[in-house]
Amino acid sequence: MNPTPHDHPVPERSLAEINADIRCLFARAEGRLSDAERIRHAVLLGEWASAIRASVVPAA
Repeated sequence: MNPTPHDHPVPERSLAEINADIRCLFARAEGRLSDAERIRHAVLLGEWASAIRASVVPAA
């Protein structure tokens, strides 16, 4: 079964942008995340994972 365009939606932001946000989050928190920052980190990781999946090209 071939994936449809809806299987892997195009991310709104690049991997580099998402990664930069994750790095900034940890830099501001000096490595110790508050509960709110942990939630933000989880959201960013989800966004990052979606962007990774969207960047994978299926084999022929």
